[in-house]
Amino acid sequence: MHYLAQKIARRLSVNSKQVVDEDVVRYGAEVILGAALQISVFLLAAYLCGLFLEIIGILAASAILRRYSGGVHCSTYYGCTFSGLVTYLLLAYLLRYFNCEYFVVYFTTTAIICYSLVYGFAPVDNPSKRINDPVKSKQLKYKSCIILTSILLLSFILYSSGCCLYALSLLLGLFWQSLTLTPGGELYIAAWDRLLRVIENLLERRKHDVTSA
Repeated sequence: MHYLAQKIARRLSVNSKQVVDEDVVRYGAEVILGAALQISVFLLAAYLCGLFLEIIGILAASAILRRYSGGVHCSTYYGCTFSGLVTYLLLAYLLRYFNCEYFVVYFTTTAIICYSLVYGFAPVDNPSKRINDPVKSKQLKYKSCIILTSILLLSFILYSSGCCLYALSLLLGLFWQSLTLTPGGELYIAAWDRLLRVIENLLERRKHDVTSA
């Protein structure tokens, strides 16, 4: 991924008629390629598990809100991919047990919890890219609330149109993304980091033992 992003950045900087910061382009390309690969993996896995329709709304709502609210990350790309894959597949599977008769209850509960969490915690910045400007932080919080309101309205419209599955998937995506803003969400991701680090160490030790033998 890093190599491909480097190639794209170099090609763009060479062919551009304007001065281009290759490092900035490389970083942007790496982010876009990484996100595209993650989404492709999630959708493919969901399709193979028979959860394709369920995961679409969850992913969309979560990703769009996260764009402005921020959220905790695993320390590695593969960690984010693997933990996200397991989490979103579980959420998509749980969605099958939601009853559309209680949509109003789900909607109201989700709205109350999400507004509270977004207002209280957003935006959550990245350790490598801190948000130190209070004005920018306030703007991101405001935009997060606007996105939250828009997706809630879309969910209600879909429910009114008879598309209950999609309506519920949007609610679940918003709910999950809001939870990731909290200290509990940070602990959840930290647990994944520790687990994957243990697995990585075990694999390295096994590889070393095999090489030594």
